Amino acid sequence: MYDTTAIAHDESILGGLHAGQGYGRPYRGLDLDEIAHNLATATIDLPPRFHAPFLKTTRHGKLIVPSGYDILGHPNRDQWTVKDPDITTDPYGDPQVDQRLQDHFRSRRWRLDQHGRPLHPHYHDLLDDPRIGMPTGLGFARWYGETAVVDIVAVHQQRVVLVPRQTRDEGLIAGLPGGYAEPIDEGVTDDEWATGTRPTTREGIFTSALRKLEHESGLIPPDDSHMDIVRAIRPVSSVHTLHAWTATYTVLLVIPDDASGVDTELDEETGARWAPADPMWPDHRRALTEALIAAGKRA
Repeated sequence: MYDTTAIAHDESILGGLHAGQGYGRPYRGLDLDEIAHNLATATIDLPPRFHAPFLKTTRHGKLIVPSGYDILGHPNRDQWTVKDPDITTDPYGDPQVDQRLQDHFRSRRWRLDQHGRPLHPHYHDLLDDPRIGMPTGLGFARWYGETAVVDIVAVHQQRVVLVPRQTRDEGLIAGLPGGYAEPIDEGVTDDEWATGTRPTTREGIFTSALRKLEHESGLIPPDDSHMDIVRAIRPVSSVHTLHAWTATYTVLLVIPDDASGVDTELDEETGARWAPADPMWPDHRRALTEALIAAGKRA
């Protein structure tokens, strides 16, 4: 269940490179297995998850989502002043999402529910799988629909920038600079975003990547660095809902070997550091990557 127009939008961002889990294509069987495994092993309390082999429709063609599965008033939303309003799911669809937002959601070819809220582009597969299902409402999120998350792999002379990440189960571990995109990265204000101007472009993703890199490491790469999007996925975890989800983009930044000012120490306050990325036979690098992924699934 994936509209061809939605796929075309994905391809316009990815530029024909690696389409990953749920991006540019439906979830595959192995993708759903991985999602189910991650949800089953989550260490936090999960809200009730809605399952359904199909959804009824209103006479206007909107899908009817039942009540009882909302995540409302999550404290994560307190940090934002401009955000989409929480809506308690009502069978009669009262209240309605701003019509300008509904127009935007339709332009992305996302199905709408009785309130005019968008549904995850793969909602059918996720709701139909008895191991998965999804809660409803905004949950942890600021906006309805899809929010871009950007990770950046900044490479210079066989080194890569890493930053510390705090995890619930493993404490402080190494990760890539990155995080949520902001409306300003796409050149729009919060108010414009709130009323339906919500583009996602390659240029905006690159801007998000550079902003997060500078913020988390202090590194400002030279203008002649090469950037590309090398991977995109739509993950599903305990923070995602039927109405608010993410697309995660991996941006590769290659800094020229002879670039000046790159050898200086990174931001000590954030703990960012250069880590060696030893040269490796290309096929062995791919083999190592796949082996590490497989090891993670067995953990």
